[in-house]
Amino acid sequence: MKKELALLKSYIDRGDLVDAQRMIDRLLEQYPSEAELHFLHGKLAYKQQQWGQAINAFNQALDLDPDHSEAASNLEMANHILGYYTPDMFNP
Repeated sequence: MKKELALLKSYIDRGDLVDAQRMIDRLLEQYPSEAELHFLHGKLAYKQQQWGQAINAFNQALDLDPDHSEAASNLEMANHILGYYTPDMFNP
């Protein structure tokens, strides 16, 4: 599993999102309770600006491993993006 996670991380880091998505889909079926896999799923969704999916994946990682600090910080960043509000944009 460590080799697969390392390969998946490399796909995400270099922007090979199609292969990363295929691999995540396959691995999630095999290892649904692997916190690191859900975290990487969240990173992939984050890169694709799929904020809801990213938040759900980070939350799932934290449900499985409450001490997953990267999932917690990425969850916070995604929530900040969704909560961003600039009144000047709506009141010129």
